[in-house]
Amino acid sequence: MNKANGFTLIELLVTVAVVSILLAVGVPAFQRMTEDNRQVATINSLAGSLNLARSEAVKQAQAVTVCASADGNACSGTPDWSTGWIAFLDQNRDGVPDGANALLSRQGTLPAGLALRAIEFDDNTQLQFLPNGRLPATGDPDGTFVLCDTRTNDATRARALNVNALGRVAIARDTDNSGARNDVEGNDVTCP
Repeated sequence: MNKANGFTLIELLVTVAVVSILLAVGVPAFQRMTEDNRQVATINSLAGSLNLARSEAVKQAQAVTVCASADGNACSGTPDWSTGWIAFLDQNRDGVPDGANALLSRQGTLPAGLALRAIEFDDNTQLQFLPNGRLPATGDPDGTFVLCDTRTNDATRARALNVNALGRVAIARDTDNSGARNDVEGNDVTCP
């Protein structure tokens, strides 16, 4: 009598059980990793735009403005940067792009579930780099950009960028070991 090749019912059930357990553990971890990567990519894009704006201000010896923008052509005048942002040459420092070739960079609307806002700046709707690379000497020119996942609003998972008065852009860290990153003044960032 020939022995049949294949799986027994018990072997098949054990295999299905193991695969089910691996999927139950792996899928949520993969989703969280994907969400974290979206946040990192978005905050890095903003950091790149800010660093480009600062370097162009110094290189071209004129002011460069970065602002929230819904249409990718003009400032929207809102502290909610989730609709995107633009960086442009702003020689007369009026917050309006100076001519057709003034636009340096543009970022469209953020992926669904992400919210970006500016806090602590004198004007949370725009940021201006002077020809020396610094922010204008106003009452409190420095500030923080906070990126939150709106599905959880968990501040411990938020990403943030700090911009100091010298125009230096830095990824915010958790300096007080509270679990949340710290803004430019050392306070924990919050998500709405």
